[in-house]
Amino acid sequence: MQMTAPVPEQWHVPAVTASLSISGGILRADRDQAITEHNEAGLKLVLLLGGELRYSMQRHRSMGIKGPAVHLSLSRSPFTVSHSFHAATPLQYVAVRMPEEVLQEGLDVDIGLHARQRGRGADTPFFLDRQANRILQALGRQLLACPLRGNLRDLYLAGKALELTSSVLAGLELATAGTAQGDALTLSPRQLEALHEARALLLEQLSEPPGLAALGRQVGLNVTTLTRGFRTLFGCSVYQFVRDQRLELAYRMLAAGRCSVAHAASAAGYSDSHFSKAFQKRFGIAPRGLRR
Repeated sequence: MQMTAPVPEQWHVPAVTASLSISGGILRADRDQAITEHNEAGLKLVLLLGGELRYSMQRHRSMGIKGPAVHLSLSRSPFTVSHSFHAATPLQYVAVRMPEEVLQEGLDVDIGLHARQRGRGADTPFFLDRQANRILQALGRQLLACPLRGNLRDLYLAGKALELTSSVLAGLELATAGTAQGDALTLSPRQLEALHEARALLLEQLSEPPGLAALGRQVGLNVTTLTRGFRTLFGCSVYQFVRDQRLELAYRMLAAGRCSVAHAASAAGYSDSHFSKAFQKRFGIAPRGLRR
C-alpha cells in the first residue's frame, strides 16, 4: 500500500547534527498500512508512546509492539524492515537514527557486540523491544512538546534525542553486564524469538492471559526460562507486563469516553477500589478525572 501524506502533527529534522536525525509526531492513515523501509547501517531507535504495529526484519518472523514501548536496531550493514498498522490506531512516536561510523568511531559503540553475545555473527542486525519506562516516556513527550523554534529548537531536540538514546543504550549495557555475571540468562536466537512470541500472545489474549505453564508450552519454553528471559528481554515480569498493558487499555477506553469507570476496571481485571489506586499510581490522575 502507498503511504498517505504526512499529517501536520508529524515533523522531521533530517540533520540536527552531522550525525543525528530525528522525527516524531502522530502518524495517521485513512486505511490500514503496510510499509517497507530501507535503513542504512547504524542505530535506529523508535519510542512508541501510543498505538501498536507489527514489523519483521530480514528473515525474522513478524513481531508486535504496543506503546509505550521502545524498539532498538543496531546493524553494521543496511537492513530492511516491513511495518504494518491499522488506520484505527494512530501512532505517536519519536524516532532517532545515527550512522554506523559515528557510533563506532565517535562514540565507541560496538554495534556487533550484542549480536555476538547472542550467538550470532557480528554482521547480523541486533534488535530489541522493551516496555518504555517513565523516564523514557517523559523524554519522548518532551521531544514532542518542544516549545522552541528555529535553531534553538534543533539544539533542544538534539540534546533530548541524545539523552533518550544514551538512556536506552545504558539499559542495554546493564542487561549485558547482568548476563556476563550470570545474573541473567544468555538467550539463544530461538529463545529470543519464543519470548517475542510470548509477548505477542499476551497482548492478543490480554482479557484472559494464559498462565505461565500454558504460555511456556505454547512457545516451547520451560517456566524458568520464560520468566527469567522475559524479565531480561523486556525489563519486567510477565505479571507486571499484563498488569501494565491492562491499565493502558483501561486508560484508552476512558480517554475515548467509551465506557464507565466500572467497565474499565473490569477490563483491567480490578475491583473498583483497587483499580482507582493502581490507575492513579500509574498515570497520576484518577479514572473519574480522565472522563471529565
